[in-house]
Amino acid sequence: MTASSNELLITMCQGREISAVYNNGKMTSVSLIDTHSSFDIGNIYVGRIDNIVNNINAAFVNISDKMSCYLDLNTDELPLFVKRQSERKICVGDEIVVQLVKEGIKTKAPVVTTAFSIAGKYVSVVRHGTGVQISKKITGKATREHIKEILSGVTAEDKCVIARTNSVCASDEEIISEAQKLIERFDDIVKTSAHAGRYTVLYKELPAYLMQLRDTNTFMFDRIVTDIPSVHSEVTEYLKLFPTVSESGTFTKAELVPDRDRLNAVYKPDKYMDIIQRRIINLKSGASIIIDQCEALTAIDVNSGKAVSGKRATQATFFDINVEAAKEIAYQLRLRNISGIIIIDFINQTDGNLRTKLLEELKNAIKTDPIQTELVDITKLGLVELTRKKVHKSVIEQLKK
Repeated sequence: MTASSNELLITMCQGREISAVYNNGKMTSVSLIDTHSSFDIGNIYVGRIDNIVNNINAAFVNISDKMSCYLDLNTDELPLFVKRQSERKICVGDEIVVQLVKEGIKTKAPVVTTAFSIAGKYVSVVRHGTGVQISKKITGKATREHIKEILSGVTAEDKCVIARTNSVCASDEEIISEAQKLIERFDDIVKTSAHAGRYTVLYKELPAYLMQLRDTNTFMFDRIVTDIPSVHSEVTEYLKLFPTVSESGTFTKAELVPDRDRLNAVYKPDKYMDIIQRRIINLKSGASIIIDQCEALTAIDVNSGKAVSGKRATQATFFDINVEAAKEIAYQLRLRNISGIIIIDFINQTDGNLRTKLLEELKNAIKTDPIQTELVDITKLGLVELTRKKVHKSVIEQLKK
């Protein structure tokens, strides 16, 4: 067994179930799977409004006795009520249907919405809005018009059908069939909610690894590898429903590797999890980067270390070290899933041309990140500021859970 170009590995590592993406044999991202959690992103609940904060026009909604979530009333004005106190306004004690859309990060509460949705491989159905919408990532005018035309016959009132990016890889029949099934499932959720009790889970999202298969590009994976028989069965069944062809032109397959030692020898998940927990990452040149994840931001310092020991330190030398560090920083941000504000203190680059080239190298390095990452600016003190969209907790935060 050897690692191929693009793979998804699902295994146990350091006592936790993980789902890791590998590109050319190197782990590029990883998520910890909480197999015992009842609060997964995408789940739909009957929640109870516990508090309304008028000055920020928000409510806090309980989806269990122990879980309170933030609801923005500026965008969520028309909930689906299960039980209500007043016909004119939302009140404490009302029971409404909500979907968990963002997990709690640091001191912030989890976020719910009343515009709940259910997603398939090619289509999503969303409460609020009507008609058909097309993913912005589908750019061809003719393709957009064609998909909109075939979906116009399956739309319904009080919901919106959205064609996902993967719909460009599906046949008309596959798109229509999935849209019809999702609309039927959506209507069942609405009907069931009318008689459901407080904190009922009306819809449970797919396991994390199946969501990765559903939500990533159709051509993302050559192979899904696991040493867990139940996971292998689930993935195999999913691939029967949604057979996909990888970039290499072969069908994506699920492979069960019962020999864990053999699997660990090829993929080395323990090694990568150890790297993620290191504060100092040594570079091949002898330099290093120091990563400090703080409450408000992440600070990254580049140290020349042994890279200039006994050598003449020139701007060209500093540039080479900074470029090496920039590429490793982009990789570590993705591997660790660090989000929010990131401040990088590169080795001082006084040459303006080399400083500009360094920023271009950093921009190119973060382009491959599937999560939106932007280079904001370089300050007067020479600090480089990045932002990376918050989607899930960082791996360090997940490990602390």
